[in-house]
Amino acid sequence: MLTALLPPERIRVPLGSHSRHALFRELLELAMPDTDAATREASFQSVLAREGEASTAIGDGLAVPHGRTDAIHEIWMAAGIVEGVEDYAAPDGVPVRACFLVVTPEKDAGLHLKVLGRLARLMRDDALRTALMGASNAEAFCAVLASAETR
Repeated sequence: MLTALLPPERIRVPLGSHSRHALFRELLELAMPDTDAATREASFQSVLAREGEASTAIGDGLAVPHGRTDAIHEIWMAAGIVEGVEDYAAPDGVPVRACFLVVTPEKDAGLHLKVLGRLARLMRDDALRTALMGASNAEAFCAVLASAETR
């Protein structure tokens, strides 16, 4: 499921952002390269609104910024490894290293929750987190995810 939504061209290792908002924008550009600026901005605002409720940094170096908006008609995802995003408040104090962006249409709440749940289940695995954070490129990141999804 995740590997179908996250081909290598939607993964960047390493991501270049050094602030939370810049990271969200970089991931949106990666997820939606052919969409117009207004659609990406609406998606950015949906992610910011969700982030305003509570940090999407979930601990153990992981973050899953996400949002829902009427501006899109299909799910968009991007992911990558990031260094030095100091303003991303994680509950355990561990800096965010692996980040998965999920943006879905407002009407697809079920799909939104399904994808977030799948990510949460996979990311509980210490070995998987370590392997993702050690990925040297997008293809290696994809291979780790693909391996985890076949278990």
